[in-house]
Amino acid sequence: MDSKYYELQDETIKKFYEVFEKKSFPTNMNFQFVGCSKQKELVKVTKIAEQYAFILQKEILVCFNEELVEVFDDESVTILIEQEIDKITINLDTGKIKFLKTDLNTFSSLVNKYGVEKIARANKVEELYHDQKKDGKSKNDGFIC
Repeated sequence: MDSKYYELQDETIKKFYEVFEKKSFPTNMNFQFVGCSKQKELVKVTKIAEQYAFILQKEILVCFNEELVEVFDDESVTILIEQEIDKITINLDTGKIKFLKTDLNTFSSLVNKYGVEKIARANKVEELYHDQKKDGKSKNDGFIC
């Protein structure tokens, strides 16, 4: 039976920690690393469910597709790792780990056409509209749908 999960190479884990150690977090985090050959992304960081975190003594699961590590250049690997790490946030009062959504998600053709700043602004306006609508504070406060 060919398993889609496997042990990561030490170099891959080392590369993750090289990027992670450049970040600043108010508390220590324990990572569980695993390789996943079926994963479409190079790296994916997720929170481990409480009962498994208790058993493993790890809070965050880091999955790599090492086939992609081999074909990407070093800078791209670093950017993709950093992008995943930047999703991690810790509530200082409770110590709970949460994951943020990315604040820019679009097509490269639109970035080339409009630039990052305009796209980020448009995405932020859209997000604020949906947040206000969810909170019941706004029916259409100047936003055009």
